[in-house]
Amino acid sequence: MGAFRIALESIFNRIHHTPLRYTSFGKPNAAVFKDAETVLQKLATGLPPTDQFETLNEGNGTDQKLNILYMVGDNPAVDIYGVHQAGPPWFSILTRTGCFKMEGNHERFPADLVVNTVEDAVDSILNKHPREHLEVLKVV
Repeated sequence: MGAFRIALESIFNRIHHTPLRYTSFGKPNAAVFKDAETVLQKLATGLPPTDQFETLNEGNGTDQKLNILYMVGDNPAVDIYGVHQAGPPWFSILTRTGCFKMEGNHERFPADLVVNTVEDAVDSILNKHPREHLEVLKVV
């Protein structure tokens, strides 16, 4: 987003008399996570029931609400802080693959879980929900 904004701003300012005014939204803004939650909720409609979903008693009874969404990130001040701002159903997983390489958890922005790699994060999620994983595989 940064490079695109700089390019857009540069072009805009060359052809207009007043500078480009903009508002930038990105992590850790909670709106980014809420928007992702909305999109994922729409995608989840029609999936088979699992423990990941809460069936709603609305409409024809097939609507489901996601119980948990996972954010895997390596930057506590951006990824984990954003999840903290968004709140449930978000669950934060901090990896030691980029910005964060410390032992233990981050003091200021602690994650729900800290792992060494993204693969470890995926394994943790699949181990927490083994039955759901198999049901999704059957559908695909």
